Amino acid sequence: MASPPELGEFNSLYDIMNCFKRLLLAAALLLALTATGTTGRAVDLDTDGTLSASAGSSSESVRGRDVRPTFVKVTAAPPARAVQIRGTTVELECEVMGSPTPSVQWVHGSGQTADWEDVSVNVITEDTPTSVARVVTRLVIDRTSRASQTTYTCIGRTAGLESSSSTVVYHVDSVAHLGNFSDVPLLRPSPTVDSALHMFKNLKGARITLHYRTLFENMGTTVVLPCKAVGRPLPEITWLNEEGNVVGSMQDPRFRTLPTGELIITGLRWSDMGSYTCVAKNVLSKDEADTFIYPIRPN
Repeated sequence: MASPPELGEFNSLYDIMNCFKRLLLAAALLLALTATGTTGRAVDLDTDGTLSASAGSSSESVRGRDVRPTFVKVTAAPPARAVQIRGTTVELECEVMGSPTPSVQWVHGSGQTADWEDVSVNVITEDTPTSVARVVTRLVIDRTSRASQTTYTCIGRTAGLESSSSTVVYHVDSVAHLGNFSDVPLLRPSPTVDSALHMFKNLKGARITLHYRTLFENMGTTVVLPCKAVGRPLPEITWLNEEGNVVGSMQDPRFRTLPTGELIITGLRWSDMGSYTCVAKNVLSKDEADTFIYPIRPN
């Protein structure tokens, strides 16, 4: 990790305060990296600011250099059981943390990948093997199964490791039919659903279904920040920086937004540290999600 800039490099008191604000946020985020993953290895911040295995954990070495330990863990699981009232659009949310950045997907109880006709599909790949990330994914259940219950499983995978969490969703016709499920959490309608819009069956509000909550990545690399969204019409994606300004190649050629919604940052720098907001918007509504980037110095 690069050292903070010298005070003489700041142009104003605002710059100094903004830097310290970012450092405090980053320090809080780094606490999450002390959690032990499924490999039994912990991730710590070394005295020189690099990420490596903690003392007492098993780490590997390649040509005399430490290799960042691999792990994957569901850090915020959806409820184990839930109830959906037929005809409502509901959501399940899952957060997975891993190193390298894990791939994340939802599957039905049968083991089949969730079908677009029923839910939004969220799958990302391990594009950056040096990264550590918290991935947030929402499963938007748009249609109620005819079965009495359906199991949905959130699965995170990285480097041959896997972590998962399942939710059994019971389907009932109305609140009056809760019966034996009165002690089971009732899934509330998606916040993008408005009763006034029910007359427009083909229109759906914008909803972000996948993004990074935090990303730790080596400086000098190319960063890809995903922002997947659903809605009818399909939402337009824009990215904002901490000052609320649109991020794009017009301001800095290192930044560009793809038509599919990803924000690309080429040659990651220390000065790029901070929060970036994805905004998904269509004619009905908009949704926002923040990603905090923390540049680190390679081992």
